[in-house]
Amino acid sequence: MVIYVTQAGSERKELEEVLVKEGVTYQQCPAGQDRELGSPLLEIQANLPEVFPVPSLYAQSEGDVRAWRLPSGRLIITDLQGNLEQIATSPPSR
Repeated sequence: MVIYVTQAGSERKELEEVLVKEGVTYQQCPAGQDRELGSPLLEIQANLPEVFPVPSLYAQSEGDVRAWRLPSGRLIITDLQGNLEQIATSPPSR
């Protein structure tokens, strides 16, 4: 998994807190600047399994987001460019 977050943004703190709490080892490195905001970006890398297909609860259409499963079953949702969208509880299995 590779996710991009703004260096000073709240999503960085939230993602790092979740990864630490879940015991997931990760690396981070500078990734340039956000084109829209001009803010420095960080690339956060972790070895998490991708969920496919993404549950329809989180996807507007097939292929518009990606999802990664944390050890607890929660999902990290990103757009196709790897920008963090949300950290969510996975939907119940059928």
